[in-house]
Amino acid sequence: LSSESRYLLFNHVRGRLDPELLTYLDDVVREDVLEQLGPAEVAAVITELETDDAIDVFEDVAAEEQAHVLARLSASNRALVKQALTYPEDSAGRLMQRELVSVLKDWSVGNTIDYMRERAADLPRDFYEIYVVDDDRRPVGTVPLSRLMRNQRDVRIDDIMLTKLHSAYLEMDQEEAALMFRQYALFSAPVVNDTGQLVGVITADDIVHVIDEEAEEDILRLGGVREDDFYEAVL
Repeated sequence: LSSESRYLLFNHVRGRLDPELLTYLDDVVREDVLEQLGPAEVAAVITELETDDAIDVFEDVAAEEQAHVLARLSASNRALVKQALTYPEDSAGRLMQRELVSVLKDWSVGNTIDYMRERAADLPRDFYEIYVVDDDRRPVGTVPLSRLMRNQRDVRIDDIMLTKLHSAYLEMDQEEAALMFRQYALFSAPVVNDTGQLVGVITADDIVHVIDEEAEEDILRLGGVREDDFYEAVL
């Protein structure tokens, strides 16, 4: 749609806006939509999103409005956004989501299932692997959900976990992370800090966006065009 038509449509549906919609929009289109939202509305949207998507949306808020949006976030959400912005742009720290499921290696399958049921409200919307950590919260393995559900409740987690891990670190460039996903056919990868502790996770849907961005840049360079966006007006 043209900017004018988008403005009319958005005003018609803004009361029923699904926050996740913004995560699927191209950056330029999303910026156009965000300009129509007040700081309180943007804060409400960010609160509903998982951390990786929330940061992605917040970065597209006009610089002069970001402080107003931050002021309307809860203290915990405000701290998460501020911390994420301390990591380099296009790094794993910006790309990761904080929501994940981690359990200790001496837990049983039954403990893990009960834990997830009790903490259902705090779990990621979609996930496929459970991370196994030691007492210092360093990742030591993963358990695919399919493997968890096929085993009896009394089976220990460290007896069924996969120990081959490919971890990203907070300041790893997103292109390097994308290469790691491609090389090892990963669905997700843990993100660790300087001391090797688990702090987040990168999922395949995030990497698809990275690959799209890099492909777009390559196509533009082949055409002798400066880096920009396909949705920008030609002039």
